[in-house]
Amino acid sequence: MLHVCQLTMCCGCALSQLGLKGHTDYIHAVAMLNTGQECVTASEDGSVRIWDLRRPLEATQVIEPYKNENCARPQLGRWVGCVAVDTADDWMVCGGGPKLCLWHLRSLAATAVFDTPGVCQKTALFHDDSIISAGNQPFVHHWSVNGEERSKVPCSPTSIFSLKVNSTSENAKVLSVAGNCHKVDICTNFGYRAFSLETC
Repeated sequence: MLHVCQLTMCCGCALSQLGLKGHTDYIHAVAMLNTGQECVTASEDGSVRIWDLRRPLEATQVIEPYKNENCARPQLGRWVGCVAVDTADDWMVCGGGPKLCLWHLRSLAATAVFDTPGVCQKTALFHDDSIISAGNQPFVHHWSVNGEERSKVPCSPTSIFSLKVNSTSENAKVLSVAGNCHKVDICTNFGYRAFSLETC
């Protein structure tokens, strides 16, 4: 069960807590839609669930990427390890065992597949007109929304768990890349690694 706490505070305590039931295995990723009233979860059970937090009894939609013949990779499993939603709440990208895939949220149709043979994507995000993803190899992938790979940037970690874009400044956007090593790579121009921060 996933517990969601409202951030509205009264006397230092959360006003309410929601329990979202439906996944049969643990949850790898959660993404909030920009309305703040819905969230998307990705699970080891192979499903991606869309929840309306105003009616949290069960998921409003369930997507199982491993059942889509364009996404399925049975040899890598059915688990879904990453999920992200665009700022307009129209598109979702998810992947893991199945290939990273772009889904239209209204029609629940898979519209583009981002093919990385033998590589499981563990983190993904939307940035401007592209999708950025990474997983169990030392590269960050930059994709167009039609599935075309724009660039493949070498990184320090051999397995990448986290990608974050500094969005506080329009003039100083940087991409940080963290994974299974003591270095956090910083990309000032998203097409290459500018430097690495050592965290030990």
